[in-house]
Amino acid sequence: MHNARSSSGPLLPVSVNFLKWGAWVLLVSIFINGFFFRFAPSTLSGSMQSDLGLSASTLGLVASMHFWVYTVMQVPAGIFTDSVGIRNSGLIGGFVTSIGAFCFGLSPNVIVLLLGSALIGLGLSAIFVAVMSFNATKFPSENHSLVMGATMLLAALGSVIAQSPTAHLLIWFSWRDIVIFFGFLTLLATILLPVLFDRAPESKATNPGNVGAMAQQVLRGNRYVLQKRQVWLLFLCVAATNGTMYAFLGLWAVPLLTDGFNLGAEDAARYATVSLIVYGIGSLFVGWAADRIGDKKPVIIMAALLSTTIWSCMALGVWEPGWKALSLFVLLGLSGAQVGVIFAATKESVPQRNVGFATALVNMGAFLTAALVQSGFGIILDFVSVSAPNIQDYQIALTLPLAISALGIAAAVLLEKDNSSSMTRTNSYQ
Repeated sequence: MHNARSSSGPLLPVSVNFLKWGAWVLLVSIFINGFFFRFAPSTLSGSMQSDLGLSASTLGLVASMHFWVYTVMQVPAGIFTDSVGIRNSGLIGGFVTSIGAFCFGLSPNVIVLLLGSALIGLGLSAIFVAVMSFNATKFPSENHSLVMGATMLLAALGSVIAQSPTAHLLIWFSWRDIVIFFGFLTLLATILLPVLFDRAPESKATNPGNVGAMAQQVLRGNRYVLQKRQVWLLFLCVAATNGTMYAFLGLWAVPLLTDGFNLGAEDAARYATVSLIVYGIGSLFVGWAADRIGDKKPVIIMAALLSTTIWSCMALGVWEPGWKALSLFVLLGLSGAQVGVIFAATKESVPQRNVGFATALVNMGAFLTAALVQSGFGIILDFVSVSAPNIQDYQIALTLPLAISALGIAAAVLLEKDNSSSMTRTNSYQ
């Protein structure tokens, strides 16, 4: 019996690690598809406008509907995940995202298109919190920025696929076929999630006798999170950098290059593709660098300064396709690469049981901004354009992300230098 226990003992960690990594892969797979849905409207905009007769304002509304719902649902999704557990949150979020993708791809009119975009945003709000909470609770704190960076690197694959590869796919397939295909991929990963997810009782609601007490603890902790100055500063930081970047690369980058500089859709998509590749790779590098430095504040400040500089050059400077435009797009992607560092800083600012809520609240800053910029950008273009918009019209619209990005510099400077010590104090209130 002793030998049997000895021989079987080492297998348990292997099994647990397999389940952990299997669940992580599936959650990140759905997250990757979410990034595809988020950035695909930029490449699919021409086909969608031709098929359904969408104006710039309507196109902006359709793309931003995802962000509006995603934003509104961030806090409820955080509470939901903290209450029912990561696996259940990921399962429900994946199914809702799949349904939204099918509605979007099969939409006969703008109403169904808006419904599909809204459902995608609703499902992905739960997926995001599930992924971030999984990273925060399943991996050691000293590697958290690196794990977050790796997650964002992989997720960025979805946004990269949504650019040049999708532009090439449009030669052989319709925009509807492409969206439906990614909807099926999302559904498949969701179906497999319960099979590989660690069945350990991680859910806060697994013990019915403690549901009331757990709910009170979660709500008490959430009130504490809402009072944290650091959380709101991180909210502004991610809004200024990633919110503006998501809005532009997710919809208006390709139209700007095609309308403003007469580039073909495939050539225009390459610039956004490069930017998103830099964003993904940079997320991994910046996360590693922040862990090595031991202080996240300098990284966040540099990203805020870089973001404002890029929007200033695009909105106020003279630039054109070629190395100038490529440099701007590369630096734009790099400016958003600190997002994993922001989420790691968020985790260190709150108790572990409220990581989901706090992360959702901070992430809400990025997507509230993206929704505002995508909608506002289209409204500005329709207002200033006599017929088809030109580069001067787009530069007027670019002053919107420029103004928002400037707020990020002030917020970054006001951040606490290091949250690790404050995290210890935070946990003591419990």
